[in-house]
Amino acid sequence: MVIYYLLSRWIPEGVILVGMPDSTAIQKEDSMKPTIIVQNVHSLASGDTDQFGRLIFPCSLCKKIYRDQYALYIHMSLHTSQKKFHCTVCQKVCPTMRKLKKHMVSHTSERPYACDLCNKKYKRSHELVAHKKRHTAVRSHICDICGHASRSAANLKEHRRRHLQEYRFKCELCDKGFYTKAEYEGHMGGYHRGEKHKCETCGKEFRRKYYLVRHKIIHEPEGTARRFPCEACGKSFFFRSELLNHTRSHRGEANYICDICGKAVTSSASLQTHRRIHTGEKPFVCDICGKAFNTSKNLSVHKRSHTGVKPYTCKECGKSFTQSSSLSIHMRYHTGERPYECELCDKAFVTKTLLNIHIKNHD
Repeated sequence: MVIYYLLSRWIPEGVILVGMPDSTAIQKEDSMKPTIIVQNVHSLASGDTDQFGRLIFPCSLCKKIYRDQYALYIHMSLHTSQKKFHCTVCQKVCPTMRKLKKHMVSHTSERPYACDLCNKKYKRSHELVAHKKRHTAVRSHICDICGHASRSAANLKEHRRRHLQEYRFKCELCDKGFYTKAEYEGHMGGYHRGEKHKCETCGKEFRRKYYLVRHKIIHEPEGTARRFPCEACGKSFFFRSELLNHTRSHRGEANYICDICGKAVTSSASLQTHRRIHTGEKPFVCDICGKAFNTSKNLSVHKRSHTGVKPYTCKECGKSFTQSSSLSIHMRYHTGERPYECELCDKAFVTKTLLNIHIKNHD
């Protein structure tokens, strides 16, 4: 009796529970609203299990998956209620005006909440609160595979899944695995539904919104300064994750070995890109001239030769460039930085190419 009473409080308007004893049957109807009949409340309450044996509650109408029954019943109101609030930008449907207002923040470019330690900016206050904990939290949970330090046992467990390839979600169309729901939904939208997220500044398109958000940092005024420099070689990066991956090369932690030439790289993605040198594979084709490239980044840079877009501008002289690396090299002429020194005569250069040309003069 108690279970049925609790369920009745969770069921949204327009849902009828069928198959319970008459003395405890609860029915919520509204002649103005469509109804959905849950034929077997007992099987719904028990849920299903995922590939790791964890209890899940999938929506029978749109296949979304929830970890608890209450969240599923709240979600069902989207299908049953006529009072739906549509986002005018992406057509997402929200059950309440309050949730629609919270969702609309994702479409704005304003980030009013800035960290006073690193100046990273966020759209929501709770995101800033979560971020600031990263500056103070002690990372005492160490990965026994790569040495990565996590703030909690739960974070370490999630991290180790990536080493062991323990996927939580799998695409039914291509069988690719994912560790988070966000990665799975981004894959479905970008690869199977053809959704694109376009940068308003330079026109570059991304399959996942996550990559667009990361990309936009390079257009911020402080973005050209690359906020994460390597202490070993001086090379700078836009993101901390890029710096951490780079520093592995200095520590000799290149665990991904090419089976053709034996070269070691620091990530599986880098190994996949490297192997294309041997195979000649160029899967990224320009839809304007047909020229092919081995990485999507090279294709994006090439397409700017057709559009004339030069999104990277020098704040000192106003000269613009098609790629960030060109701007970084150009800035050295303003700052006087010469990171590449000749070991024979101590003469220094702005690029490694100029250094190599110089060294030939000694031969």
